Amino acid sequence: MFDTSPWALATLLSKLVAYAGFVSFAGGLFVFWLGTRPSADTAPNAATRWSASARAFLLARSISLGSVALLALLMFFLLQIGQINQTGLRGMFDPFMAGILLQSTVGYGVLLRLAAIALLLAGLWQARAALLSATAVRLPPRLLVSWWAGVLLFGVSCAVLGHVASLGRVAQLAIVLHTVAVSLWVGALFPLYALCRREAPSAVLPVLRAFGTLGWGITGTLLLTGLFLLTRLLEAPDDLLDTAYGRLLSAKLLLVFTLLGLGALNKFHLVPGLTHSAADRLRQSIAAERILALLILLLTAVLTTLTGPSHMS
Repeated sequence: MFDTSPWALATLLSKLVAYAGFVSFAGGLFVFWLGTRPSADTAPNAATRWSASARAFLLARSISLGSVALLALLMFFLLQIGQINQTGLRGMFDPFMAGILLQSTVGYGVLLRLAAIALLLAGLWQARAALLSATAVRLPPRLLVSWWAGVLLFGVSCAVLGHVASLGRVAQLAIVLHTVAVSLWVGALFPLYALCRREAPSAVLPVLRAFGTLGWGITGTLLLTGLFLLTRLLEAPDDLLDTAYGRLLSAKLLLVFTLLGLGALNKFHLVPGLTHSAADRLRQSIAAERILALLILLLTAVLTTLTGPSHMS
C-alpha cells in the first residue's frame, strides 16, 4: 500500500529536493577536489586549466544547491509537524509540536542533515577565494574536513531516519557508506556535465580520468553495501516481484545497473577517445546519466516516504 495523502506527497517532494541538492552539492566539491589533485599531465592540476567563469559557475552552483537543500529540509520538518497536527497549513507552525518533534528520531535526523549542509556551506564559503584562484593546487584543509564531516553526517542521518534504523549496527554502517558513495558518484555527474559544456576537452580530460579511476572503488562500495542492505530489507528474493516495495527496489536496481553501463561506456570508450568531435557524445552520455540519477533519487524518496518493507509495516 502507498501513502498518497497530500502530506505524504509534499514530504516526498521535499525529500527529493533535499537529496538531489545535497548530493549535487557534495559532488561539486568532489569534482573540485579531483581538479586540484596532483596530475600526471604537464600542468600541476586540472583546475588551473578551467576558465575563471567555469570555476565561478561551479562555486555559485554549489552554494545555491546547498541552500536549496537546506530550505527543503526545513520544509520537510514543517511538513512533519503539519502531518501530526492535521489542522491545515497553520498546523505546520506549531512551536509546541516543533519542540516535541525535535526531541524525536525525526528531529535528530533532521538536525544531523542540517548540520551536514551547514558544515559544507561554511567550508565552501570560507574557501571560495582559493577555489577561484588560478594557482591553487590543493583544497584548503578546513574545506576537506567540513566536506567529509558533512557527507558522513548526512550518511548517519540516513541510518537514523530510514528503514535500516531498526536493523542493527552493521546495516546502519552499510547505509552510511552507501550514502557516501552515492554522494560522490551520482553527485559528481552534475558538475562534470557543466564542465563538459563549458570547457575544452583538454581541460576536462584529467578530471574525467581521475573520476573513472576512483569510480571503481566508489561503485564497488555502492554495489556491495546496496546488495547487503537488500538482503536485510527483504525477507526473501521473491519479495522483489511480489511486494510493492520490492518492485520499486527492482526498478531502482535496473536504473543503477543502466547507470553503471553508461559509466563503463564513458570510461572505456568515450573518455579515452575524447576530442572536440567526440565531446558531444560524452555530454549526451553524461546528460543521460543525470536523468537516471534523478530517477534513482526519486525512487529512493518514494521508498522512504510512501511505502516500506512488508515485514516492517
